[in-house]
Order: sequence, then C-alpha cells, then structure tokens
Amino acid sequence: MQAFKRLLIGLMCAPIMAVAQDPVRLGNFQTAYQGWLDRHGISGSVVFVYRGTFQGNVGPATPREMASVGKSITALCAAALADAGRLGFDENVRQVLGDGPDVTVANLVTHTSGLVDDITQPLMPEWLDTDGHRARDVLDFVQEPTGEVGDFVYNNVNYALLSLVIEAKTEQPVEDTCRDAVLIPAGAQGRASARSGAFLSWGGWSMTPQDFAKVHSYWFGAGKQSSVPAKEQPRPNTGIDPLAYPHVALGNGFFYGLGTFFRANHTGDGTFNFWHFGALCFPERLNVGSYAVTWGGDWTVVATYDACVDDATMLGLDQAMGQAAYGALE
Repeated sequence: MQAFKRLLIGLMCAPIMAVAQDPVRLGNFQTAYQGWLDRHGISGSVVFVYRGTFQGNVGPATPREMASVGKSITALCAAALADAGRLGFDENVRQVLGDGPDVTVANLVTHTSGLVDDITQPLMPEWLDTDGHRARDVLDFVQEPTGEVGDFVYNNVNYALLSLVIEAKTEQPVEDTCRDAVLIPAGAQGRASARSGAFLSWGGWSMTPQDFAKVHSYWFGAGKQSSVPAKEQPRPNTGIDPLAYPHVALGNGFFYGLGTFFRANHTGDGTFNFWHFGALCFPERLNVGSYAVTWGGDWTVVATYDACVDDATMLGLDQAMGQAAYGALE
C-alpha cells in the first residue's frame, strides 16, 4: 500500500502537456522501454496505442499477468452496472451481501472503507496456482473498519468485496459480468489467470498488453476516437468525466477512482491522465509487474515485465515513458 503512495508523490512532479501522434515519439517510447529493461536486466512486453489504434510494441504479444492494474476492470464493471441502473454506489455493502462492513459501494471503489488490514496478503501465497476466485473467502475474514471511513487506504480487500457486490447484483460470476461489460465493448479479450485467478477482482486477470491497452484507452480515453464505432457502442463517460464517478481527492489535484489514479491536464483542455502499477511478488514462484497509463486521451502505454521491482525502479519506468511522451523531440 505504501508503495503506491510513494509512487504517487513521485508522479506529482511529472509534466502534463499535450501529446501528439508521430513516429519519432513512438521510437522514443520503444527505445525508452527497451533501455529500462536492459538497465535492470529483466524481460518484458509493452504496447503503444494512440487514440485506440495500435502503433507498435516491444516484446511478444502473449497473455501476461495484469496484477493490480486489473483493478480498473472491476471498478469499470461496477460503473457500467451503475450507469445501467443495476447497482447504486451509495448502496450499503452489508445490506447487499447480508454480511460484511457497514460501508457503501463507493467506499470500496475508492479504498475509503476504513478497512486498514489487508488480509489478502498472508492468504495469497496459499491461493496462488489454485482454481476459483477467492473473494468469498476474503469476506469470511473481514471485520468492521478499524480506520476512518473516508480516508484513502489502498487495500485489496475492497476490491474482493466489490466483486461480491457485482455478483450479488447480477447473479452471475464476476468474470463473466466484467468481460461482457468492460472487455467486449473495448474489443478486448481476457480471462482469469491460471496462476493468479484466485485474486481475479484485485489482481488476477490475464491478457495480452495489447488487449489491456484496448480496455485502458477505451474506458479512460477522452472520446477523441474509439476503436469501436460509436453507432455500435456509445462512448463511455468514465474517461471524459471521471469526477462524475466515486473518487477521493489525494491532494494537489490528484485523485483515485475507478481502480486507478488520475488527474486533470493543466492545459485546460478538459482531458485527464490515468495511471496505475501492479505487482505479484511470490519469491521463486511468480514475480511480475505491470504498468498502464493513458495521457489526455491520446497515447496509452501498457507494459508488463518479468520481475518484482522496487519503488524506485517502477518510478524510473514512469519517468522514462513520461519523458518519451512529453519530452522535446530530437
């Protein structure tokens, strides 16, 4: 949890400018990512998408562990249900589930439930490489909030409970609901990971970086262009007006909501930047990381790598990508 807070502080210093499509910038992206991999002696894959259209990649386009960047799928799934009138963000979780904490669905989405102890951490090593989503097991361990409801505390438990709310409202598995509600409209494919699927709603999706980039650019884009024709699929409002959905202010114009960090572009063009990191760290078993960002509805970068890296290394990746996106062209 503290890692994401420290990364957020580092990202506050990054510039926010208009990003244009051009082959030089794409080359800068590719060089920056490969250089980051080489400096740290790890392997990985990355894709670059401009306004929903694939531009290039480094590494193989094979299914990868999305880890915590996949939390946005769960949150966007809830948002899609809310927009369809099938779920209310102000609904009480205990009343929906018949158990659990006395908080709202919005508290789960924004990590403001007051649930401080992340009880998934000691359980996840036992659940790795097992079948079935384990959110119901998480609920068995949940007690009343010990923190202040309304304060942001990043905790996997929130998204485990959020998936149970989705299942209670739809009466079908969360994987099926969220695939239909989030992936298919974006033209993407994905499934519960054979390795981390037990953590599905808080970090267990498996898909290619290109498929996740479709999801990220579609739902967090600015409506400038869609990979799916508008006449077939209305443009979602989540990337255009994220403040219309549950969110929590983190200071200095930064927010968390819909399973991701975001902030408005200082250019005043009405667009937003969205980003998140993920990591699954199980020594000698599974050590992977992920990173997803969409700048102002233009460029989307989704990277995955075969290592569990520290905060400074993750921040270095964001800085490298940010410089490639915003730095002066040579």
